[in-house]
Amino acid sequence: MIKKTFTTVMLSAALSFSSLSFAGTLEQNMMTLGKNFKMFNKADNQNDALKALDNMKAAALDAKKLKLKAHNAKAPSSDALYDQLLAEIDKTRLLVQAGQLEQAKAEGKKIAAIKDRGHAVYNQH
Repeated sequence: MIKKTFTTVMLSAALSFSSLSFAGTLEQNMMTLGKNFKMFNKADNQNDALKALDNMKAAALDAKKLKLKAHNAKAPSSDALYDQLLAEIDKTRLLVQAGQLEQAKAEGKKIAAIKDRGHAVYNQH
């Protein structure tokens, strides 16, 4: 009996810690996305813009590892939203590489729109 109780307590503790690390990782990635989006918009040269976009892409790829459940069955999957976000980051990066920073910043507004859509679907508190 003690062994079963101990096993149950240990399993519960492990699940609690794993859900805390899940939330921490997702929150950290979202903070990285937001911080680097601001840095991208403030960038006045190609190198700073590319660095911010690379950081956003890394955060989005890391966040994509976590499968989120939407509260609405008709909502797009988290994978679909991350794929859209990554595609938009790549499009914006191509514009920066082509020396079109102002056009890239205009295109970058789509990144914010996708991010906002994801928050609306998955950030229900």
